Amino acid sequence: MAKYYVQSGSFQGIVDCYDEECAAVWAIQRVMERTPSLGNGVSGSEWCDESTGEAMFALDEVIQLNEQGFDRNDSVEIDLHVAFLHWYQLRKTIEELTKSWEDRLGE
Repeated sequence: MAKYYVQSGSFQGIVDCYDEECAAVWAIQRVMERTPSLGNGVSGSEWCDESTGEAMFALDEVIQLNEQGFDRNDSVEIDLHVAFLHWYQLRKTIEELTKSWEDRLGE
């Protein structure tokens, strides 16, 4: 696995992944973990900057990935919408598998 420096908007992170697409999906997951949804128990202070009330991370239209560092001109760029679609498909598949296993274990 390679180490990827991932950035988009105000988000920056470093992750070991198999490829750039995997690293982009990881970035979406990290941001979504910090996004509130009904009933997930996340308080506003955990996902907002208390001084401004704004979200902790804002993503650009592309996710930039590089094995050498941040803010490089030779970064691979993945469209945010494509990465989000891959993240969503992965999440739905995991939910379906989890439900299937829970149904089997519950029988």
